[in-house]
Amino acid sequence: MIKHIKIYDFIGFKICWLLCAFCTQWGQPYLGPIITLIFILGHLFIVEFKIRDIKIILLAILCGIIIDSSFSFFNIITYRGGILANYNLAPFWILSMWGGFSLTMLYTLDSIKEKYFISTLLGVFGGPLSYSAGVEIGSLNIHSNSSYIFLAIAWGAIIPLLFLYINKLEKQSNN
Repeated sequence: MIKHIKIYDFIGFKICWLLCAFCTQWGQPYLGPIITLIFILGHLFIVEFKIRDIKIILLAILCGIIIDSSFSFFNIITYRGGILANYNLAPFWILSMWGGFSLTMLYTLDSIKEKYFISTLLGVFGGPLSYSAGVEIGSLNIHSNSSYIFLAIAWGAIIPLLFLYINKLEKQSNN
């Protein structure tokens, strides 16, 4: 199964992303995070609970807490679904997306992990597009077109920084 981890992570994350976004509209904002937790635990079981993977998942979720809560606090984005959204904090469904995406970075996108310019472009364009899809689904509101600039900057910075940390952990484990 380990040889199929890229496919598992790619398909699994897409399913989890869709569930997290749509479950807010279905009045079940915790269903997506529960399914994502099962997906992440399945991944960790397959890779025999690699410490590197656990560290990256936790770091990505921490980044999500800081970044998405800041977006909410500064009225760039309004999230729907779950108790945390009522307090201008990143809801569990978006935090679980961060955890799931970190697995995509570790395995599916590993071919660009040392290509920081490409990973920056991925963040600059992919981040805002992902949030735009969330707007279309109805799981969040983006308050102005200029908000997309903040999304592009944040994601354009965070993806290469996460890759930098991934690379650092891998070098440490090789020594």
